[in-house]
Amino acid sequence: MRDGLRLRDRCRSLPPACFAPVMATGIVSRALNEAGARTASTLLFAFACALYACLLVASCLKAVCHPAAIGSELTDPTRVFGHFTFVAASGVLATRLGHGPARGAAYVLLALAGVAWVVLAGCLTRLPRTAARDADGTWFLATVGLQSLVLCLTSLPPRHVLVPSALVLWWCGVLLYAMTATVLGRRLLRRPPEPARCTPAYWVAMGAVAISTLAGTQLHDHEASLPHALRGTLGLAVIVLWSWATVLIPPLLATGCWRHLHHRVPLTYEPALWCVVFPVGMYATATARVTTTLSPHAPSVAVHLLAWVAAAVWLTVQGHAVAARRPVRP
Repeated sequence: MRDGLRLRDRCRSLPPACFAPVMATGIVSRALNEAGARTASTLLFAFACALYACLLVASCLKAVCHPAAIGSELTDPTRVFGHFTFVAASGVLATRLGHGPARGAAYVLLALAGVAWVVLAGCLTRLPRTAARDADGTWFLATVGLQSLVLCLTSLPPRHVLVPSALVLWWCGVLLYAMTATVLGRRLLRRPPEPARCTPAYWVAMGAVAISTLAGTQLHDHEASLPHALRGTLGLAVIVLWSWATVLIPPLLATGCWRHLHHRVPLTYEPALWCVVFPVGMYATATARVTTTLSPHAPSVAVHLLAWVAAAVWLTVQGHAVAARRPVRP
């Protein structure tokens, strides 16, 4: 009985962005797969699936036992966007499962992700107009979730039916990113965040562009199912998006140095660190796909290097997460 009550209490404290480790682990697994490291990729993917199952059960318990907590999160502009990590995690896993014997599970995950995104989007329409004052990097998770649906639609059959719908969603995701960047840019110019509040979550700005790039390359692979007039535009848009993701990396790194080296903010474990792992892994995967799709004869050294950099970042954050959960001995 006590164990059951303790489990309910622990589920209540489950953060909205609890699925961030799953989406980060899943995309790093895919980056390693693109680099040819099949064994490491399979192990990471299995870990991501197991973690997803555990978090899904815990989230269901939270929704059943603590509906008021869920309701307050869905009306809070600083926390509601974290729930889009569930959409992204489901989409990332479904994309990999769609190529194997577990394709049925991929369709289930796609359905869950689609319903969740629509519900969360409805919650966003109810936020007050003053919500823009609290805009931060987590707001880009809505774009990440939408583009993860595009990844699924371009990976699962029947592609000739799903690809046109995926193209519409992809352009909607690009426009959503532009709108979010505009809102966040205005907020940063008017009220720059203090060093302590300049969290790693701002890396999602790059991750959202990277997943848009990856989704665009998968659409480009099925260009025969697209209108002829849009094929050239799609390839150009992919290059522009990948370039923008690349441009964002130096200022994000500089911001981290400014935060931790100049202002001495302690570099300790925080769940937002997974918002660094996901963009790095997504950038590595998107770069591999851009190279394969648009420049098939380009050298693959950089692609392999980026994949192992993503794996190193994953190991570092996971190590910090394990150490943070370890009880301190007196």
